[in-house]
Amino acid sequence: LKEGSVRVVAEDVGGGFGAKGSPFAEEVLTALVAWRLKKPAQWVASRSEDGATTAQAHGSIIEVEVASDRDGKLRGLRGKLLHDLGAYAGSGAGQPDIIVSHMLSAYVLPAMDIESQLVYTNTVPSGFIRGGGRPLGNYAMERVMDRLARALQIEPAELRRRNLVQPEQIPFTTGYPAGRQGLVYDSGDYPRLLELALQKLGEVSVDGEKDGRLVGMGIACCVESTGFGRGEPARLRVNKDGSAELFVGSTPQGQGHQTMAAQVAAARLGWPFEKISVTVGDTSHVPFALLTAGSRSAIQVGNATSKAATALRKQLLERAGEVLEADAADLLMEDGVISVRGTPTKRVPATQVVPDGGLEVLEKFDPKRGTAYSSGCHAAIVAVDPETGQVEVLRYVIAHDTGKPINELMIEGQMHGGYAHGLGYALFEAALYDPDGNFRSASFLDYTIVSTGEVGAEPLLVHIETPTDANPEGFKGAGESGTIPVPAAISNAVEDALRKRKPDAVIDHLPITSDRIVEILGS
Repeated sequence: LKEGSVRVVAEDVGGGFGAKGSPFAEEVLTALVAWRLKKPAQWVASRSEDGATTAQAHGSIIEVEVASDRDGKLRGLRGKLLHDLGAYAGSGAGQPDIIVSHMLSAYVLPAMDIESQLVYTNTVPSGFIRGGGRPLGNYAMERVMDRLARALQIEPAELRRRNLVQPEQIPFTTGYPAGRQGLVYDSGDYPRLLELALQKLGEVSVDGEKDGRLVGMGIACCVESTGFGRGEPARLRVNKDGSAELFVGSTPQGQGHQTMAAQVAAARLGWPFEKISVTVGDTSHVPFALLTAGSRSAIQVGNATSKAATALRKQLLERAGEVLEADAADLLMEDGVISVRGTPTKRVPATQVVPDGGLEVLEKFDPKRGTAYSSGCHAAIVAVDPETGQVEVLRYVIAHDTGKPINELMIEGQMHGGYAHGLGYALFEAALYDPDGNFRSASFLDYTIVSTGEVGAEPLLVHIETPTDANPEGFKGAGESGTIPVPAAISNAVEDALRKRKPDAVIDHLPITSDRIVEILGS
């Protein structure tokens, strides 16, 4: 079959978090069965089948050592990364570069030497799960920063202050090889994020014990690459009855593409939000588009929508200029009404200049430099029960910069959900195998995921906005910055707590289970 002969309609498949972004053989075989039988075909995996075949994440061993001068200024980082691909070459092979590049975190790091080794094992294939390797690289750097602070007898926050990229250094060329220009941080105010996180955390004592529990504090900074990949298409149509139809290619799994895209279209077109319908993931309406992953949709879909809305607005204003006998440059369109600038009484409903067959444009956002960098600083206070090993997060703060917000409530949701996901990485989630190599985590009876009971205290959010010129709208991604620093911040806090009882306690493995904590304190 020719590509144009195949129509793909991406239905709502629920949460994905990266696991559904990889192609699976069954998907292709199901299409082949339908084509040969000339009948509809459906493939449904059981929960255990899904758990044993869908991409897992984060099967890595990282060893790093850091160098600094006596004042704590970083001089370099070196180490090794052993990354488990699982039994097949899925998307996990693309993770090492993401892991290593995010070891830079938010710091000025003059030198880096990391050796990466990819290995096949008889385990579930690895892939890009929320963070896509970013939490691993961030974990390595933020954990070693705390070790360095302890060795130099400098407060962890102060050590970070001395090494953060300063606002006046932005755009900051990191020196990491990536593309023609290398990896360049386009925006951010990292010192401000650190101070805001500490201020929001408040004056909470972490000395000694609380109700017999050990209390500790941890912080972790992060920088996240967002908006990867080639451009996205957007088709926008307005009809004579006042309705507008927007078609985009990238398909959501709960992120809210429809709301986000409709808001951008309404703002740039000057059309009532409630009259805009959004259709996603149907190749009969738009050309090929990429997946929803890597915190790319706000940048790619948002800018494609903006471009289409701007083009359609231009057509409407030109047509209205003839009716109002005014230059199109002197016209305004707000809430579906076109008026002459400075003469608001001279106006006409936009539908009056829409032809009977409607007006339609198809645009594609194809950025020369698609990546924009979000950033953040997380701070945590935890209490650890030395008898049971149970960890409770008493207070958690997320200070984040995800650029110009499209929908603040959706960003809050991304941060809250991202935190819960990161908490799972830190304390609960693990793909386990028995001594014979049999997979033991194929169902929710054997695999612990975070529920509302485990999340506990709701994270406190602080949002700042720094401009980026990486895309015309100044958008940045927000899908993973809520997750990336959580494992490091929680680990730093737990280790700080355990050292109140045992000064040489070390957290060097995720997840931090209760059994592991009891073992550390009891050994």
